[in-house]
Amino acid sequence: MKPEFFTTAKRCLAEWAVMTTVLVWSSVCLATDLDMAQLPVSTPHLCASCHTSASPSDGDSALNPFGVDFLENGRVWDSNLAQLNSDGDNCLNGVEVGDSDGDGQPDGNVDEQSGNPGVADDCGSNDLVDERTWDALKAIFDGN
Repeated sequence: MKPEFFTTAKRCLAEWAVMTTVLVWSSVCLATDLDMAQLPVSTPHLCASCHTSASPSDGDSALNPFGVDFLENGRVWDSNLAQLNSDGDNCLNGVEVGDSDGDGQPDGNVDEQSGNPGVADDCGSNDLVDERTWDALKAIFDGN
């Protein structure tokens, strides 16, 4: 065999390895972006809403308790997930995310999560209305 064949084969192998790495890492980032788009409000926690790291693409993509529940719920935000207290801090996920009834629409003028649904003791700094009462009030004003 000619030496050019080995050089070409090595180059093709190296190109394949680079392409595979790029595809794997981009799919991790894309999955996180698509998942965040499921939440009605994802700021300020962004990736840390579901992951133990604020930058899961850096190689640490472990899920926090909310991330596990989100995954088990089919990667869908809904009323079932909103009514859970994934992190055990006595705040329902819906209240922390800013969509107490899980209808996919932020509550009132909410534009930021009041707490991180995956981190215990991060309920937010404000006194919260009882979550079930807030659901009832929201339904009245939404005309449901």
